[in-house]
Amino acid sequence: MRLFALFVLLLVLYTELRAQTDTTRNRILDNRLSKEVIKTISKKPGPDAEITIKSEAPFLPYEGKIIRHIIINHIGFERTMYDSSRSFRNRITKVANSLHSTTRENIIRNNLFLRENKPLNPYRVADNERYLRDLDFILDSKIIVHRISEDSVDLEIVTRDVFSLGGRVSTSGIDDYRIGLYDANLFGMGQRLQTDIGFMGNRAPFIGFDVLYRKSSLGGSLINATVGYTQLDNARSLGNENEYAYFVRLDRPLVSPYSRLAGGLEVSRNWSRNVYQHPDSLFRKYRYNIEDVWGGYNFSIGNLARNRDRHFIAIRYYRQHYSQQPRQPQEEFNPIYNDQKFVLGEMTFYNQNFYKTRYIYGFGRTEDVPYGKTVSITTGWVKELGMKRMYAGASLVKGFVNRNGSFATLQTGIGTFFTNKKSSDTFFYVNGTMYSKLYEPGKVKIRHLVQAGYARSFNNVTRELLTLNDELTGFAPDSLYGSQRISLRLETTLFTNWKLIGFRFAPFLSLENAILKVVPKTAETHDFFWGTTGGVRIRNENLIFGTIELRAFYFPTAVKGVSEFSFKISTNVRLKYSGRFVNPPSFIQYN
Repeated sequence: MRLFALFVLLLVLYTELRAQTDTTRNRILDNRLSKEVIKTISKKPGPDAEITIKSEAPFLPYEGKIIRHIIINHIGFERTMYDSSRSFRNRITKVANSLHSTTRENIIRNNLFLRENKPLNPYRVADNERYLRDLDFILDSKIIVHRISEDSVDLEIVTRDVFSLGGRVSTSGIDDYRIGLYDANLFGMGQRLQTDIGFMGNRAPFIGFDVLYRKSSLGGSLINATVGYTQLDNARSLGNENEYAYFVRLDRPLVSPYSRLAGGLEVSRNWSRNVYQHPDSLFRKYRYNIEDVWGGYNFSIGNLARNRDRHFIAIRYYRQHYSQQPRQPQEEFNPIYNDQKFVLGEMTFYNQNFYKTRYIYGFGRTEDVPYGKTVSITTGWVKELGMKRMYAGASLVKGFVNRNGSFATLQTGIGTFFTNKKSSDTFFYVNGTMYSKLYEPGKVKIRHLVQAGYARSFNNVTRELLTLNDELTGFAPDSLYGSQRISLRLETTLFTNWKLIGFRFAPFLSLENAILKVVPKTAETHDFFWGTTGGVRIRNENLIFGTIELRAFYFPTAVKGVSEFSFKISTNVRLKYSGRFVNPPSFIQYN
């Protein structure tokens, strides 16, 4: 009922709501918290909306002071969402408040790794502020330090909700569409409940569904738990048929360089279902299980507060087992339809910090840009297609930030497998991403993006060759593989001040091209591909909804499986500049 009422709320918003966030200042409560919130969270970004400050800078003057008390001051989503000057505001607010559950104080505390009666570490405080901001039911967070005496302070944790009810719609044709509803903060307890329903004219049964439940930071452990069931191929699917599945996941990220443990677990049962009524000779009938577990330990956390050099060691076990394989002869040696097992160990050396900025993917919210370096060395044992091989790989990620607001990331890696001292399935890549400073001509804001990459594969045996599926947006041919790839992407995004019931608009235009040394080479194939894509992204930062993206594609050199012209509407797009400290041990990702 609460999810259904969301659509009623949206309908009312579209017909009546014209209030905007700025006018909230007219109803500031006469208390210190409201003033602080307006200053730190709700205010509009000023002319230096780009990089403004290192994340730890506000806390450095209090380094070493004893944290006496941690005070939680949490405000709901409505504080800056509506205009009190409108007569219909009360109706909207009553409907919204009846649907939304404000995050409970104990949920905020469960996501803290700061402790009372401990010395204040500026970097750890900044890490926790950022971690809170990354929770999907929190719009923004601010930690304010209050000096109590010469050697003690109080911490005030100020967070602000997003409206946690959301929905999404996707379509692949007039008789093939899906509707999803979710609550990202059910009962204000940091738990997510979502369901999707698919309606497909050529499907039997006509309707399919999935359901997922997620709880963040179980009992304050920072372990996130997820369980789910799907009939819509929305799990960790391997094969090319529609898959049913049920799964359980546990995940504990390394929330700070001062934390010791990180790890994860996933168990799933998956099977194909002939819902599209393919002939038995064409339908791939299979059933498989996945068990995936990893864990790691963070060394050197006893370093001085300002020393962020860390060593992280981790191990991962993965097993993919088919209890039933497809009968088609051509799939007999397809790696995705065969058992796989591996054990990987990884040593990571990292030193990573963050700047705060705006207008990368968000529409004015605080975003965190990582800088520093991460070096990973991986080795292990792999069994697939009856072959037992050793694996070795290494990767480097280096982030750069310029105080004028531009920033860049450089990545490179190499990985190979060994059998009897002979290497195979060797891949090498190097790529870079650069965001320009934020330009502000008049009332708009402009940011440019440049991405370039090179990849090469050698002596392929079981692993997939290089593709263009991620290098050219919207370009995903059915069978186009190569041994060498060069790509370049240029994109410009215009953040406007246009608003419609709190939704803001950012048009974008991208030019993308790539050279792929196609394998096998035929008289019909060629190596150069290019295209252009543009559209608009729409988002209301006060709502849990992801970004809505309307995008058009043009590829003058179309290939099988790709149209020359196409158009796509995506809802609930999750765009974020991410900077995790460590990841599970894995093979080099080249596609």
